[in-house]
Amino acid sequence: MSFRKSFGLDFHFPETEIYLDSATSGKMPVSSVEVMSNYYTELGGGINRGTHKKAVNANRKLEQSRSTVANIFSVNSNNVSFLPSRETALMNFLLSGIFSKDNEIIVSSLDDHSILAPVLKLRTVYDVRLNFLNLQDESNLVEVIEERITAETKAIVLSVMTLGMGIKRNWRKITKIAQDAEIPLVLDISNAIGHMEFNFKDITPDIVVSSGNIGALGPQGTAFQIVTEDMMKKFDPILVGGGTVMSLDRSTYKLASGINKYEPGTLNISGIAGLANSLQSLSEIGFERITKHEIELRAMLEDGLRKTNKLNLIEHQGLNYGPILSFMSDEIDSHDIAIILEDLGDIYVRSGALCSHLFMEELQKESLVQVSTHLYNTKEDIEIFLETLNSIMSEI
Repeated sequence: MSFRKSFGLDFHFPETEIYLDSATSGKMPVSSVEVMSNYYTELGGGINRGTHKKAVNANRKLEQSRSTVANIFSVNSNNVSFLPSRETALMNFLLSGIFSKDNEIIVSSLDDHSILAPVLKLRTVYDVRLNFLNLQDESNLVEVIEERITAETKAIVLSVMTLGMGIKRNWRKITKIAQDAEIPLVLDISNAIGHMEFNFKDITPDIVVSSGNIGALGPQGTAFQIVTEDMMKKFDPILVGGGTVMSLDRSTYKLASGINKYEPGTLNISGIAGLANSLQSLSEIGFERITKHEIELRAMLEDGLRKTNKLNLIEHQGLNYGPILSFMSDEIDSHDIAIILEDLGDIYVRSGALCSHLFMEELQKESLVQVSTHLYNTKEDIEIFLETLNSIMSEI
């Protein structure tokens, strides 16, 4: 195994590998892997499970990680909690009993299964109505959302960056609209975190959720949420047990106060520490530097894909994009392109419906090839990818 140094961070990379699937799961910095390993070799205790030093030190590590994440987003550490996945966080909120029959929720057909499936589950439980935004709405999304809000609208659930096309949304303006209308905004930042700066000091969505292993470059099986003080007063979790329970009798239970009530079971302290280390490392590099680097890579990708014969770049004019691109060919199946890229160039891309079936339905396509970059990708990576892809398409 060889190393690649990027912006001062070391990553494990096989010598010839070109990894262009960060929107599925990002590569972890070597330092984060070491933090996780050190936890098990030096600590290894569980929080809220005793007074011995291993338990105390585990709890200290958790709170250090919570403080690190809070500082990065300019929020109070009492507003940050950790869960196994963003889906768990969404289900915990959506099924907590704050919605009822005929309530309406604004969502987007461009968002992926991790967002839409929990909302669809809510519809089967409480018979709520879903008001779907589509691709055409993205051109003036803020105005469309404002027009869609009615007396029945009880929440907006959206991502900052869509998985299928990498469309970047103006989360600040959307948050302001939700606050003015006094309805909760649930914002998924999984695909955008690590690629752009989020500062929630002046304006904060009611609930922010993020997977730990995508843009944040943490380990799989980790996630976090940020919940405002006002929302904590309204939102009691449906998932309870373990460290969230302060006391219990035959008829009821009492939950921990504050943010800890959202952390049931045995937390993955090692993974949380690794996630916090990754986010801290990205923050120290500077999100503006990362954004600038990825804009340059995207420009190369867009130019090269447009020049490659028999390929169609999936794009919509007038939108702001992040480091996720998708394309397709009418001549060759998307899965075949991905397989050949791996066989010929040790190049890893994603192919298929991209966990975005409503988006694919809107495009009237069955599958796409997706390329997603992060700070560890280089211009040479993109050049080799485009050369290899052009060679494949020239043979068809």
